[in-house]
Amino acid sequence: MTHSTAQPDGLLPAGPQLRASDNQYSTVYQAAGDINLHQHPTLSTLAVTEAEISAVRRAWVKVDQRGHQLTTAPRVLELLRKDEPIVVISGRRGTGKTAAALRALTDPILERSTPGPTTGPLFLEHVLPDWDAPDKDLLPHEPGRGYLLDVSGEHWPDPAAAAKQILGHANVLRQKGSRLIVLTGEAAWPAGRDPEMGRVAVAATAAPRGDLVLERHLNVLYPDPAKHGWLHAAAPDERGSLADLLRPDMPPADAAGLAVALSRIDGTEPDALGTARATMLGWHDLVRITFTNTEGKADDRALLLAAIVLDGHSQGDVLKAARRLLRQDEARNISDILTAPGLATRLENVQAKVEGQHVSFRHLPGYPAAVLRYAWRQLSDVQQPLLDWIQQLTAPRGLAAPHIDAIAQLLVDLAVTENDLKPLDIAQAWANSGTQGHQAAASMLATAAQHPNLGADVRARLRSWANGAEGTATVSAVACQGEFAALYPRQALTCLRWVLDRSQRDSAVTAAEQALRAMASHVRLLPQVWEAVTSWTTTTADDKGYLAGRRAFIALLTPHAEPASPAHLLLANALTDPATADDLVNGWCAVLAEPAFDEPAEALLTGWAQAVADAVVHSDAVIRVLDRVIDEHLMTGPMAAFLMGRSGPTTTPPAVVELRKRLMLSYRHTNTPDTTTPAQTRTVQTSQAPDSPGTPPVATDSRAERPALAKPAGSPPPTAEPDPGEPTVRAVIGLGTPSANGARREEGP
Repeated sequence: MTHSTAQPDGLLPAGPQLRASDNQYSTVYQAAGDINLHQHPTLSTLAVTEAEISAVRRAWVKVDQRGHQLTTAPRVLELLRKDEPIVVISGRRGTGKTAAALRALTDPILERSTPGPTTGPLFLEHVLPDWDAPDKDLLPHEPGRGYLLDVSGEHWPDPAAAAKQILGHANVLRQKGSRLIVLTGEAAWPAGRDPEMGRVAVAATAAPRGDLVLERHLNVLYPDPAKHGWLHAAAPDERGSLADLLRPDMPPADAAGLAVALSRIDGTEPDALGTARATMLGWHDLVRITFTNTEGKADDRALLLAAIVLDGHSQGDVLKAARRLLRQDEARNISDILTAPGLATRLENVQAKVEGQHVSFRHLPGYPAAVLRYAWRQLSDVQQPLLDWIQQLTAPRGLAAPHIDAIAQLLVDLAVTENDLKPLDIAQAWANSGTQGHQAAASMLATAAQHPNLGADVRARLRSWANGAEGTATVSAVACQGEFAALYPRQALTCLRWVLDRSQRDSAVTAAEQALRAMASHVRLLPQVWEAVTSWTTTTADDKGYLAGRRAFIALLTPHAEPASPAHLLLANALTDPATADDLVNGWCAVLAEPAFDEPAEALLTGWAQAVADAVVHSDAVIRVLDRVIDEHLMTGPMAAFLMGRSGPTTTPPAVVELRKRLMLSYRHTNTPDTTTPAQTRTVQTSQAPDSPGTPPVATDSRAERPALAKPAGSPPPTAEPDPGEPTVRAVIGLGTPSANGARREEGP
């Protein structure tokens, strides 16, 4: 973020992870019963941390780089005190917009003057812009909140329309006694186009003095007697200080990050000040010296870059990679080899440490990233060749393939630091390089997608890739399996819908199903996931999302051993919420109406039967839902096969037999046929192959000849010989004399 309370990497404080909790079975069901699956979810929020609040209350800097009083926070506070529920702060990066917003929202005067149903200080939350465009209906509106919405990285095609959407939320916030401060880019808010938009706008034109931000944070927030005097000019008889490194124009976010880094240094160590100086410089001096000493020596600079990418590898591997970067033939003249400096010496000259045969920079944490930043800035012509070279090294059998995750982290750090999307372009190549490449590319893009400045563009890339080839679509789906999906669920669901709608069930679809289950296992996200999936299942065969809805339904409702799996939660919720039960029935009917899903539908029915037998789902919920589905699809292929069995020497699992009996009895109670004309109650149409007069009857499935959810007129598939001890469907529901259909076949000889 671009303020003095930011995380060192520019990201928001750590958010929720997509992990199923280890709740006890009964607790999960109790929680599931309390979930409102049909609420209208708003944008995700993250609580402002105590550290952020402490920074603006205890270590506030009132002056800018020229020593003038900062006016951003006082002007925002003035508007809030005038009962403006929404205030907009516009300005370039590094002007302390977020810090000013937090300062105003935590002012005690505002607490006393805030109207509404709540009393006391506002509870502060960051709002994540998980939308394609501003939408007032998505903005949160809990009572007694102070919201911060950073849209500095967004590009609105119609700024006036976007601004109207945001301001349209004002009355709702006023009624709840809540406030919203919106942070935008320097020219993003159309303040001059409408008096209402201009009235609530505050321009942040000056940044806090960076040296004072660092000093206040270090001495007030992280006091340490051993570091007393580090930031003050040294007396002649003292050991020195860091005062010569302080600059008024330091970006406040960088200054705050440096204070955190300095606070982690053990001030009692003999060379603590030297470590602090290196931290302050970000290794800049050492990097500059290294590049100066290697000027005109392409071999040594290539060796430096190779050692960074292959950190921990052997000297030989590093040398091979360096020659590949220079496109040199590995076969060299023997005289050149004999007269060249020793490899270990050359590596040590670029600050690498050689231990045995291995090369490492572990003794200089942060130095490799600083080298990449220097090369990216000062040697801009090397950017594309550098990325092409890294792509070669990280190919499935490349020298750097085992370290692709660490390289991905280096590149995303470079992209964030330089505010440049180009380092992320390598993800395109990784998307076509197998599972390891998919994971690295997804991790890199998912991290960058959460950044305030790069995030909007990266999220757009993920959406575009979801519609692409199998490799890029897989990366998009894998990116939605982690923290990104928890923070930006709407963006994730958009990506997953497009991936799930692919014509073939490939690796991308499988990854999307896993991501969807992970999202739905997160109780906070389950309502939003379920709302999306139920809307997808209502599409017709001509609509985009038709396949996605049915695949998503099967993925969510497939039982898993975890107590918090989506199937368990949804079925438990159906016992207390009729709307959820309706959704489950409609979803089943949508799946059964499509012959292409016969096999997965039958597998899902078998999975439910086993889950009931294992007591991992509530049997009453399963019976109630399937009883209604049978009313619509008794003779549809998968349901008929499940209830009546199949022909041939197959063994019906005991769990299926048991659930079949319970469904028969339930159906008998709720669907008693007209006994006066039993033949007209259910019509079983069978056909027999002309060349197989001795085979059992073959059922016909007439789904193609009827509306999707109409009551089927077809008949079940070929079924097994009846078990004399098992009641058949026809006998139990009153269809007359039992036939060879609908019974369990004992194992053959």
